Amino acid sequence: MLNHFFLTIFGILKILIAFGIAAFFSFIGSVFLGLVNAAVINTAITKSEKSALWLAFGGVLPEIPYTLIAILGASYVGVLENYKIHLSIAMGVVFILMGLTSMLKKNATPVTTEEPKTGAFSNFTKGFLLAIANPQLIFYWSGYLILFQTGAFTDGKPFFTFTDSPWDPTKWSFAFGAAAGAFLILFIYIKLSTVYKNQLTKLIGDKFSLIIGALFIGIGLFTIIKNVI
Repeated sequence: MLNHFFLTIFGILKILIAFGIAAFFSFIGSVFLGLVNAAVINTAITKSEKSALWLAFGGVLPEIPYTLIAILGASYVGVLENYKIHLSIAMGVVFILMGLTSMLKKNATPVTTEEPKTGAFSNFTKGFLLAIANPQLIFYWSGYLILFQTGAFTDGKPFFTFTDSPWDPTKWSFAFGAAAGAFLILFIYIKLSTVYKNQLTKLIGDKFSLIIGALFIGIGLFTIIKNVI
């Protein structure tokens, strides 16, 4: 009975450790301004905090399946690796087109006392599509998982291990931790953008669409150049 109790406690601890580690590295990896981050900030400034939260929620959901694919084995990563260049070029072109579209839009950001419509579904979908277009998350997590499983951070002793079962709670805890870490940094960006909305609007004015467009185009060109040259 006592052994069963300690095994249960150890299992719960392992699940919590997997969640915490995934959340931490996801948070750190999401700090730098990317497509979802930029879209969230833009939405918080030009629409509303609720709209930005819906976009953020859609933007972190792909973290779960992509992390699970990375966990499930190198065979899945290998299949995508064969098409990595093609996927990267396609993604780069899409990002460039999105950037051009954003730059051509007239971005008026008047500050009004009326609460804009949330547009929950449209913002959720936008965030989800932006994030799902980035399967490089699979390779990002595959690299970290190799380090975790080989004990590169702990002198040969792995942080945690996964079983072969697809329902292993540690796997799912790790995947949800990745989504939680990404959402936390987006939540911080939303709060900061909401608090300093007026200052950001005055500072950036109607140039935000140009800035976001340039960012999208830059990421698109970088994605293509990095994987072609």
